[in-house]
Order: sequence, then C-alpha cells, then structure tokens
Amino acid sequence: MSIDVIGVLELISMADGLNTLDAVVKESPVTILKAEPVNPGKYLIMITGDVASVEAAMDIGLEIAGDSIVDHILLKNLDEQIIPAIKACKAPVEWDAIGLLETSSVAAAVEAADMAVKEAEIHIIGIVTGNETGGKALVKISGSIGDINSAMSSAVIMLRNKNQLYKDIIIPGPHIDIKGFVCGN
Repeated sequence: MSIDVIGVLELISMADGLNTLDAVVKESPVTILKAEPVNPGKYLIMITGDVASVEAAMDIGLEIAGDSIVDHILLKNLDEQIIPAIKACKAPVEWDAIGLLETSSVAAAVEAADMAVKEAEIHIIGIVTGNETGGKALVKISGSIGDINSAMSSAVIMLRNKNQLYKDIIIPGPHIDIKGFVCGN
C-alpha cells in the first residue's frame, strides 16, 4: 500500500508529545509512522491514513498540543519517495550534483522534500530527522545540476517564507570519495 498522506506534529515538550499522541490515535484510525523524542527535548509525531482520518487526528493533535507546537504539516498527494527517505538513507542514484536543505524543524524538511521532488527530476537520498541533528533536519537530494537548482530554488523560497531554513547547499560534481559518507557511513 502506498502512503500518500502524512501528518507531522513537532512539539517542544516530550510530555505534551505523548499526551498528544494518545489523543491523536484515540481520535481517528491512523497509523503511527514515527513517534519519538528528538533533541533538544522535543517530541516528533508522524502519522498516516486516509485523508479524513489524518485531518481529524491533526485537528485534535493541534488542539491538545496548544502552545507546545513547534511546527506541523498535513500533506496530501505525498510523493512516493518521501516515506522511504524518512525511514532510511539510500545511496545516490545520480551523482551529477547533491542538494542539501538543513531546516529548523522536521515538519519543514518533509514539506521541502516533497516540494523539491515534485519540482524536478531528482532523487531523495534521505531525510535525517533523528537525535543526531540537534532538533534540526536535513534533506539530501541528488540529480542533474539543473534539476537540483530547480528543486532547491522552490524549496528554499518556501522554507525562507516559513522562517525554517537553516542552510542550503548545492554540491556540483561531488567527489567520488564522499559518496559513501552521504548516508553517514
């Protein structure tokens, strides 16, 4: 089954995060993709399901979380590369250029990755959302230099408008010796 709807709630409080998670799954029949503490003391919730269920769950989640919300998104028509990229990093398919989007929140990274892949013919290498990021997230994409420029341009504008962009970098013609390190090897 393909996942094409995702809801992301990012909270400043781990206690509020668990309380919100409980309310979310009691509200609607959603599937929890990820629910965990992330540094520095935040809580991340990612859910999927049918559109109506995810919308209802997100509504109650936002209500229960209140002022603890750092960022949130509800994306419909999610690109098929997003969920695998959240779950694991994969070696770049094309090695002409690499784009890096470092964001202040996980929700913003997921939204930026979805926007980038819909903008141009790129491959999502990975979306780093774990504790190793200090509360930030990192989207890694590969493709031709032209496609990377196009994909990055639209995502950067969106992230700047949301005040969620920490850093954006394009590496044209990356050296072959870094290929194994793109996924943290």
